[in-house]
Amino acid sequence: MTNELDLLRSREEKFYGIDSQFLTEGIRLVMLLPAFSLLFFFGAWAYKGVSPSWWLENIEPTVGFDLSTGFTLISSTILIGFCAGLYLHRFRVKLTRQVFRAEVNAAAEAHRPVTSMHGYSSVDGLISRTMASHTIAMWMGIFATIISGVVAFLESDSDIAQRGLLASASLVTIAIGQHLSTRNLKFNMVTDDGLLSAYVPPIHPSTLDLAFNEMLRTQMDPLLRSKFEDFLQDFESYSRDDIDREYGREKFLMLMHRRFKGSIDRNTTSIELAEILTDKGVKAILEHEVFNEGLWDSLFARSIRTNPAFYRLIERLEQDMSAGNKIDMDGLLFDVDLENIVTEKANLFCYIHNLSDEERQVVLRVHSPDFRPHDLALRYNLEPGEKSWWPDEVVPISSEGDEDIIGRMSGLLRDGTIAWQTLLPESTGEASVSVRFENTNGDLLVGRQINVRVRPEFVNWLRNTSSLTSFLVGGIGLVGSIIFQLMAVLASA
Repeated sequence: MTNELDLLRSREEKFYGIDSQFLTEGIRLVMLLPAFSLLFFFGAWAYKGVSPSWWLENIEPTVGFDLSTGFTLISSTILIGFCAGLYLHRFRVKLTRQVFRAEVNAAAEAHRPVTSMHGYSSVDGLISRTMASHTIAMWMGIFATIISGVVAFLESDSDIAQRGLLASASLVTIAIGQHLSTRNLKFNMVTDDGLLSAYVPPIHPSTLDLAFNEMLRTQMDPLLRSKFEDFLQDFESYSRDDIDREYGREKFLMLMHRRFKGSIDRNTTSIELAEILTDKGVKAILEHEVFNEGLWDSLFARSIRTNPAFYRLIERLEQDMSAGNKIDMDGLLFDVDLENIVTEKANLFCYIHNLSDEERQVVLRVHSPDFRPHDLALRYNLEPGEKSWWPDEVVPISSEGDEDIIGRMSGLLRDGTIAWQTLLPESTGEASVSVRFENTNGDLLVGRQINVRVRPEFVNWLRNTSSLTSFLVGGIGLVGSIIFQLMAVLASA
């Protein structure tokens, strides 16, 4: 099984290199070739039956056909390359699906079932749908090539030749739209983070008990999530005996985040890790086979891009702590953040922490006429923290022990409560969200008014619009060519 999986990975890596450099990325031949073929189709229409003098006098006596036929032959040749490119791209996707399913089977044999995880069916379905779309696009390209090849042997100004050119160009246009419909979510199995861009989390926790752990786990595709469970077991096996497991995990992820942001260097990272891991564990975790620094960078980059409000909230707490700022409320720490620009959904994050010695009950209310749900009320029972993590003076970024920013923030995130609520916009334009933090008697403790701008995601909108336009224009042209041909057949009958 391992040898077969390694062989599949090797083959996918080779074809992925070709695909990413020449076909769908890099030069993007899969888009350039059909565009040039359409350009030559238009030339064939423009010069049907009438060639310019330079062609008539210098070239046509040698080749024996007019300029319109020449353009048709050139377009047919380009379409052969287009079909070959689509075939190679489809074959790469097929290899990706084979590697994905082989990895899933290997995980099942290792008693790490992936098929039962949230999001598995969506990822598997996406790969299969993408492969089916490429198959349809490839066959449309093949039919367009055949039709244009036949047209090249007909009189360029004949009605049937013009209908053939229309049908061929329409099929190419539909093939372009079919390909564009798959480009919003790209994936591969060559790298460990190859499925991240294609994975859209179906659900997320409404309350983050271990903030960084649950935030990153939500971003992971099911296969990577199963490997993360193995990583956590390795991490705990290297943990020092006197370190709380949850605290050590959050501190490690906090370190990886700060290293990604450039706040600390590798040497400081190793020193801080030595406080929670054994000397052997520091090297083993930093050089982990799967969760290496490159994968952590990819995870944090995607997580920050998807949920910027969470990281702004964390960074604001860090800045207040490092500056020694006092808390606004007696015994309670509260902050809230939301994206400035909202596209498909808004992610509202609220941090609540009980700094007192007694249990407290609070109510979080969210109201907005521009988002669904319009009204939301959540009640929280806040247990007192194990220790007072909020300092009374300026705190260094890194020092020995847990009295630095990294140690205190790890404790705050472990003992505090972070609420994560998804709000769905009802229209584009300016929108507002009102957040009220109250006690159980309804007395206002903190109130915030957040203004955001709702707009569609431009790149995805452009791809979707271009895809639909290609389907519409190509469909009209194909149906028109068929109707014209049927009318010609009926008229001659």
